[in-house]
Amino acid sequence: MPDFIKYLLLASFAYVYVRLLIPYVGFFARYMFNESTQWDKYIEKPRLVFYGIGLLLMHSSYSALLEYASDPSSIFYISNWVIFFGGIVLSQITWTDKFKNVFIPKIKEKLKKQHNFNISTTIDQLKDLYNSLVTYDMIIAERTDKDDFVKVFIEDWNTHDSKVYFKLDAPSCREFYELFKVTFPKNTMSVIDFFKRSDTIRREDGKPYKYATVKDAKSRTPISKRSKELKTIFSRL
Repeated sequence: MPDFIKYLLLASFAYVYVRLLIPYVGFFARYMFNESTQWDKYIEKPRLVFYGIGLLLMHSSYSALLEYASDPSSIFYISNWVIFFGGIVLSQITWTDKFKNVFIPKIKEKLKKQHNFNISTTIDQLKDLYNSLVTYDMIIAERTDKDDFVKVFIEDWNTHDSKVYFKLDAPSCREFYELFKVTFPKNTMSVIDFFKRSDTIRREDGKPYKYATVKDAKSRTPISKRSKELKTIFSRL
């Protein structure tokens, strides 16, 4: 029985290592011959981290599984099997589409300590946007001057007390956000940043927009009351 356990464990190690080596030997060969490696660091780096943790769990439980194979009913033995298989799962999940499309973005969101909108635009473009919003009576200019507007979008939220006071209902303000994202596609600004975390975007009455309301506004009201004017404003930028 101990020999069977040993061969099973070694076979598991072989599978995990071979699964790892197959693509990365190809990466290495292309790199050495100055060919395009098609290395996507946003996927491969997290994959290697999870693979390393998975292999660490497998190696750390290996000796205990062999040592206590004669007592398979013990909690210690069972828990080490859980750790070992957990290491296999942790490494193999990195090859799934869910890891790439769901798990990595969620991890990045948790790790990101963002204190500004991190937008990709110029100050002149923001000033033009502000002027258009004033022209179309979509912002309270008396409470939000041009400098306030620029500060809110450019600077860290905790470095100023400026707010943007929109004269827009929730669906219209959500459409403003959507058009902003489309017009400046390199932005990483999210809905929750814009309407909740920053605490810089206010309604006409001075209160923050309710995040739950604006989050679902697009599905309830695909075309807002100020849709035509908003599209005109952003088409000029």
